[in-house]
Order: sequence, then structure tokens, then C-alpha cells
Amino acid sequence: MRRTTTTLAALATGAALTLTTAAPALAARGVLTVSGKQYTDPARGCYTGGFRPLVVDNQTDTPVLVYADHACKRHSLGVVAPRQRRVFEFGGGVLVPS
Repeated sequence: MRRTTTTLAALATGAALTLTTAAPALAARGVLTVSGKQYTDPARGCYTGGFRPLVVDNQTDTPVLVYADHACKRHSLGVVAPRQRRVFEFGGGVLVPS
């Protein structure tokens, strides 16, 4: 009986951990608009604009980073603070950090 109880407790704990880690983590709360495309409560990652200049309207609670490339890896161009809108002539991507 004791072995069954221990096994059931382990299974219940595993199930609870699986359910809590399966939910996506939000990196920012609010709306991020990148060249006209809106992302509500954007997750961590790189968001690209379809055309230049890159217009970033950050109505989230997190600063975002603007890069020249579409992969958000090279040539950082600047930061757009929460509740700020900026235009980047040569912007390619916007990174929402964790």
C-alpha cells in the first residue's frame, strides 16, 4: 500500500509540473507593433518588419531591442522603451528579451 501511495504521489507531481511548464512564458505584457503588425503580450523572441523604415511602437511593459538584421543577432541599433514609438531607417528586427 505504501509503494502505491508513493507512486501515485510521484505521478501527480510529475503531471502538475508538466502542466505548469507547458504554458508559454510571456516576456512582455501589452501590445508591440512592428511596421504595422501587432503582437499582443509578445513572447521572448525576434519580430521582423516587412519593410523599411522599421516603425516600432512599444506599448508593453518591457524595453525591446532593435537590430539591423532580421535574426536580431548583429548590429544593435537601439532600444525602444515601454510606451515609446521610434522609427529606424535601417532596422530589420525587434528582440523581446526574457
